[in-house]
Amino acid sequence: MTVLLSIIWFLIIISVIVVVHEFGHFIFAKIFKTRVEEFSIGFGPALFKIPGKETTFRFNIVPLGGYVRLAGEEVLEEGYEDTDPALFYNKKPFQKFLIAFAGPLFSFLLGYFLFVGIAGAYGFPEVMVERVGRDSIALQAGLEPGDIIKKANGDYVFNPSILELEIASGKPLELTVIRNGEEVNVTLNPELTNERAIFTLQGIEDTEFLTLKNKEIVSLNGEEDLYIVMSRLESGDPIEIQLEDGTIIEGKLSQYSYFPPTYETGIVYATFSNVIAEGGLPHGNSGSNAFQPGDKIIEINGVDINNGSDLQNVIYRTQLNTGELMFAVSGKEIINEYKPFKDNTLEVLVERNGQTIIINLSKEEFLDFIVQPGVLEAPYENWHPKGVEALTVPIQWANNLISLTFRSFGQLFTGRMSADQIAGPVGAAAIIGQAAMVGFDAILNLTALITISLGVFNLIPIPGLDGGRIVFSIYEMITRKRVSPKVEAIVNTIGFLFLIFLMIFVTYNDIMRFF
Repeated sequence: MTVLLSIIWFLIIISVIVVVHEFGHFIFAKIFKTRVEEFSIGFGPALFKIPGKETTFRFNIVPLGGYVRLAGEEVLEEGYEDTDPALFYNKKPFQKFLIAFAGPLFSFLLGYFLFVGIAGAYGFPEVMVERVGRDSIALQAGLEPGDIIKKANGDYVFNPSILELEIASGKPLELTVIRNGEEVNVTLNPELTNERAIFTLQGIEDTEFLTLKNKEIVSLNGEEDLYIVMSRLESGDPIEIQLEDGTIIEGKLSQYSYFPPTYETGIVYATFSNVIAEGGLPHGNSGSNAFQPGDKIIEINGVDINNGSDLQNVIYRTQLNTGELMFAVSGKEIINEYKPFKDNTLEVLVERNGQTIIINLSKEEFLDFIVQPGVLEAPYENWHPKGVEALTVPIQWANNLISLTFRSFGQLFTGRMSADQIAGPVGAAAIIGQAAMVGFDAILNLTALITISLGVFNLIPIPGLDGGRIVFSIYEMITRKRVSPKVEAIVNTIGFLFLIFLMIFVTYNDIMRFF
């Protein structure tokens, strides 16, 4: 049922986004009296067609994307001289530019429209400080748990990732913080971190009696530079770690993640609470039979749970098997450690209607339950912009997302972001399915994000995309020369083949994530 729901919502969202995008091309083509031969939703053979006076509306069998086919758009002959003014080929360069740009423009407009509606109906989530790191910049600046970060350098903050991008620049930030209902100004001066890594080892004996936190690593496999050593190792390779107190840890590498130095402040944001949400119990899950909406998880196997961070740490430990050990390193200092629970059964204490209830679950049952989207309440209230801000704030949020998406694609093409991080149709369907489980507001937010991403992606100057056609139009405006139809057709074909390869690649990555 969940898979079917994901597919249905995926098809609805993709269809709406594509129709709006292609309608931008369609309406501007009509404005400039360009003949539109087909308005197509999907690819492949047609399921059915609706013939119009000039345009045929096609609904195709593969509902992923769509296109508007303009008369005179694909001209292959070098000496083509048809002077029909309704042909795209014969339009002025600025008209070609606007027809090509109209698709991304309408994608952005849909994003703006959705965010204005979201602001009015649901509001925006607050960015709350859950805790601040020990000896961190945030602690020194005076930030406290429970603070609501409202603005950074005068601009509203809608999402921790947006704030983290500003922090990563290393520039000072002037924060407007709401604390106990009052505004407080805080100045943050981000600090460059050490190299960091997260290790997961297996085959470790007596993990229960190991104490690693705040200890320094002297050597790894006999060498002092542990990061160089780790760059040469693969999963399953033997590991020998010597600590400053003489402790030797021997095992095999299971997983390893490396994080280069970056600017940080030590803020840990509140993303979910330790309270079961109303309507957050998934059907067909054994854990949902044990919990009730409003249950507050206060302890798991003797570990106190006060907030989402505490719960996340327990989840890390629950995911580890006997003999496994996970720890985080900054420089050479171990700053966090996670050990597996000794037994497979978890004793979960919850507060329910003023009473303490004990719930016993296997680790598998608990994990299957707790990681479901929407199971846990948010630790903050949504805020609703009032007056003029009900329009200006959503527009600012959309502008931030457009800027962030441009920067992300830029990092992709410069190699700073891996192509593995791109989601294709399969990944998008899974994400949409998770959003559907959270609520309609999550679906709207995701739709806005996807339509903005589509708009930005289509502006990339790659042949076969709107951005490629925009480049040709700008060239014609500057040189006052028409691009050779044959050259343009060849370049667009190459770009189209590249896009097909990219689609296959991201779909393959989506499928591999399930395994």
